[in-house]
Amino acid sequence: MSLQQHFADHIAQVTRATEDALAEARRAGAAFDGVVFHAGTRRYYHADDMAVHFRPTPHFARFAPVAGADHFVLARQGVRPKLVQVVPRDFWYEAPAAVDHPYAGILEVVQVSTPEEARAQLGGVSGCAYVGNDPQVAATLGIPAAAVEPATLVAPLDWGRAIKTTYEVECVREAGRMAAPGHAAVRHGLAARRSERELHMDYLNACGILESDCPYGNIIAWDDRAATLHYETKRATRPDPGHVLLIDAGAACLGYASDITRTYVLDGVHPVFRALLDGMETMQRDLVRMVAPGVPYVRIHEATHRGVAKLLCAAGILKTTAEEAFTRGLTRPFFPHGVGHHLGLQVHDVGGKQVTPRGDRVDSPQNHPFLRTTRDLAPGHIVTIEPGLYFIPMLLEPFRHSPDAAAFDWKLIDALMPCGGIRIEDDVLVTATGYEDLTRPFIPGHRD
Repeated sequence: MSLQQHFADHIAQVTRATEDALAEARRAGAAFDGVVFHAGTRRYYHADDMAVHFRPTPHFARFAPVAGADHFVLARQGVRPKLVQVVPRDFWYEAPAAVDHPYAGILEVVQVSTPEEARAQLGGVSGCAYVGNDPQVAATLGIPAAAVEPATLVAPLDWGRAIKTTYEVECVREAGRMAAPGHAAVRHGLAARRSERELHMDYLNACGILESDCPYGNIIAWDDRAATLHYETKRATRPDPGHVLLIDAGAACLGYASDITRTYVLDGVHPVFRALLDGMETMQRDLVRMVAPGVPYVRIHEATHRGVAKLLCAAGILKTTAEEAFTRGLTRPFFPHGVGHHLGLQVHDVGGKQVTPRGDRVDSPQNHPFLRTTRDLAPGHIVTIEPGLYFIPMLLEPFRHSPDAAAFDWKLIDALMPCGGIRIEDDVLVTATGYEDLTRPFIPGHRD
């Protein structure tokens, strides 16, 4: 099927989802004539004239894969969606590059040169809801404050965003393929123990992208820095000792993200850590195979803790049975984050904790507050599966002086602390009968 047909089908499905959201809002007592989706207003750093890097708001981007601020999509029931695209005439900055995409043949497109002209092209929209980042723009359109991102509308819109169209699936798949050369380049640079900064540049150059093109800040972490979950620094010095490298890096295709993590070890690494990495690779593959329609995501998260417990006990790091380690919560300092999240136009995509289109939620379990998805899986969901096992001093230290202290082999833990940690992550589509791993075909595991 051609990109044009995929996108035409996508817009038809997104339009239906928008109409369903308007109907859901109406049942909740909030009737709107339509929705004005705003790409957003560019922001500036405080007391400065330098703009913050801009990304279109996700609900707008689902309709129109165009870069830049100030555009609108007007969606009304039974009417072809209208894109009002701002292509500024400016000698200070270049206009965003045109995208090679058939959107202009699917949407009604009007191009103007200023935000003021864009607002005029919308016509009378005072009875519509506004979804975007600037309530002042809504006010200039005559849209009242109560209709600015109303929860009765945004909740069903978020619910629908979790169910990806075929077009969206192909964009995420392509984002994984785009990241593959970067991951390969980093893996190639391991033996030379290139610095984090050098490996980061290797990644960008191999992918042919700028840092601003990345869907999130790449994590390139040698040794103990792998234990910082969102490590941002890119050290220019060569690693010492350079035994473990964790790379968490993706790419973006037409606004849709990939999110991929691999962990590698080199000669000289502690043999227990090498065994843990092999065990984590096997466990991650088992967790991916759990993905299927109707499976509660919390069940996959709990299975991760049980798997981590088995690895820790088999390695002698915990001196209990695996079941006891799980029951007593002894795995939590080693695996403090959730096993993954929904993925799409946002790396941590919306709708993961909703259980109905109305916005009813199931919060994260009390013992696992950082789990981002609690929703039962359904066909069309794309989620990450990213188990981790880390040696994080600030999380382990309280256990040294707790009633559970005797359950830990502290000498072994201290020996493993310089290794940092392990995370392995792939992007997985829920199909009608099971799952499809969208990233593993492009980026092999550490043993492959």
